[in-house]
Amino acid sequence: MNQEARKMASWGDINAALNRLVREGVIAGFKTNRGDKSLDSSLHVNVTPAPNDDVDTVRDRILSVLTPLDDEVTVTVGAEEPARA
Repeated sequence: MNQEARKMASWGDINAALNRLVREGVIAGFKTNRGDKSLDSSLHVNVTPAPNDDVDTVRDRILSVLTPLDDEVTVTVGAEEPARA
């Protein structure tokens, strides 16, 4: 059976991408489930936005950075409802 391989970013790839956004001042911090041993599940990212940043803009930026790395990404900005891509 020929199934297309699912893209699944490593913790290092995710960490590098999100740390770049911290350095750029887009987000103040982040937490993901990829450090867990649950690599079979989709990527869940909870970010703390930088002060005075628009939640929608931050979410869109995170999704644009992570979606090319991982097929299933769920992003929560602060305490909002998760957004999936």
